[in-house]
Amino acid sequence: MERKLLWVISSIVILILWFKIEPQDTQQADSKIGSSEQAQTKAKIAEKEPVQSSRESSITQEEKEYFQGHPIDGSKPDFAAITDVQERKAAFFDYLLPFVTEKNELLLKDRSRIQAILDNPEPPSREEKTWIGALRSLHKLRKLGVYTHEDIAVLLRYVDIIPASLVLAQAANESAWGTSRFALEGNNYFGQWCFTNGCGLIPNARGEDQDHEVRKFSDARESVFAYIDNLNSNSAYKELRSIRSQLRKDGENITGLALVHGLENYSQRGQDYIDEIESLIDYNELWRFNVHTDEATYNNE
Repeated sequence: MERKLLWVISSIVILILWFKIEPQDTQQADSKIGSSEQAQTKAKIAEKEPVQSSRESSITQEEKEYFQGHPIDGSKPDFAAITDVQERKAAFFDYLLPFVTEKNELLLKDRSRIQAILDNPEPPSREEKTWIGALRSLHKLRKLGVYTHEDIAVLLRYVDIIPASLVLAQAANESAWGTSRFALEGNNYFGQWCFTNGCGLIPNARGEDQDHEVRKFSDARESVFAYIDNLNSNSAYKELRSIRSQLRKDGENITGLALVHGLENYSQRGQDYIDEIESLIDYNELWRFNVHTDEATYNNE
């Protein structure tokens, strides 16, 4: 009888302890599952968050409207058919240089407008504020409700020219003097990337874990404009813009041989790539193309 009573009491105690412990264990398990799900969700979000590539390019709506209002002849030389090396180089430079000059002139006009706003003792007009906001957005600067003098002045660090010598050297290097598949089929002379399916050409050597394409442009001018916009806005080229800003501050010419040292992130080859572009500028004397209407900007290397 006593044994039976002890067995009943023991069973009741075990049952009570089980009810007390079980919810705790379940709660801990649920907590672990919740944490795991949260971690997985964060990982998925992180995977979907766009990470800007050093070669990622885009065309702004303003530029699209500009291109429509200023059409060009879309034909281009058959560089591969030009057997004489010097003749091919001359044709390559003559073909791209007008687009470089055009873009730099537009940038200088924007700089002049920014400076005029800064020099005006009156606050910016509504139209000027809209324009400033669009510029800040283009260069990935945060949106502001009120623009101080410093907020406007910082744009001068981004809105500036890229010397023709640097543009032509990189174009020659990246497009094999206009004969690469991407230049021929996509009017892409700088190896610029995009990340929307069908936005460009799939590189033959693209890894299985990569999803970028080499962007297709309507013409070479679009490629030049997008390349210069990329150097002016991408965080990967902060050093290039810093070098350029210092040259401005010191009243010195902005040259390709100076800015090339800000291109470490343009290629995985790093310093070797910089040395190669520098050699292209030197060997081909590309500084001779650095003549611009803004004499204080750059002349010869």
